[in-house]
Amino acid sequence: MTLVRCSALAALVFSLASCRERSVDAPGPTEYAWPDSFAFVMESVSESRAETTLVVRYEERKALRFVVRDDRFLVWHDSVIKESSAPGRPGTLEPFVPEDTLHYYVGLGRRGEITDAEPGCDPGIPACREALPSALPLELRRLVPRLPVWEAPRGYVWEDTLTFDDTPRPRGQRGSVVTTYRVAGDTVVASTPLWIVAWRSMRRSFSPVPGLAGLAPGVPVEEQGVVYVDKGRRLPVFAMWAGAALAPGNLRELGVTSTGYRGRAYLTGSVVEQVLSPE
Repeated sequence: MTLVRCSALAALVFSLASCRERSVDAPGPTEYAWPDSFAFVMESVSESRAETTLVVRYEERKALRFVVRDDRFLVWHDSVIKESSAPGRPGTLEPFVPEDTLHYYVGLGRRGEITDAEPGCDPGIPACREALPSALPLELRRLVPRLPVWEAPRGYVWEDTLTFDDTPRPRGQRGSVVTTYRVAGDTVVASTPLWIVAWRSMRRSFSPVPGLAGLAPGVPVEEQGVVYVDKGRRLPVFAMWAGAALAPGNLRELGVTSTGYRGRAYLTGSVVEQVLSPE
């Protein structure tokens, strides 16, 4: 699998900004216009290091598809590829987790509200019992900014909190993600006006303690990113993010202290897809 290999989030920002034709100063949208069906292509990469030495590299590519079902969207991952590699070792395909293969139902509001997310499967199936209901909302929050009620001028800041509780399930945690948004400006790509929203989030989580009736706090995870919203279509068309997390225990035994990651997503059929995949 081949992903765009940028060394920092700023490099991706510069890459898209280089397609700019002129600046625009029109207000950003206050509502999305969700079509009956759409899809994002998502790519991410993470690297775990011991000091400056690369220990493990992990890459993932997939499509995230949406189709209207009654008053919610049916959402699922498609064409998922997960691969890990290490210096001196060829790439290895990684197994799927339940969230990679199951369908979800989720409410997606006009201002980016994410509600009523649940796996669309029979709870009697083991994979369904293991799937985390919060996996999809947490993923969507990187792609879909929560819009303010009023038109936001450049530099305006607002906040959104997404709570989750998966503790009844294996691998489940309870916690919240607080995201702070800021209007970063406007640009035009291939004659298409885009609204730029920058964000920073803090995720705090608590995990069940085996054998005890309580929850242990996890290490807070901070992320930052930016989303480009097509003003005409009123849809997010490009998102990118970066962050760092505590490395798993098996990697810490190899001297790894943290894992840095970054990713991007673009709306299929959008002007950004044309820029990123001109062929």
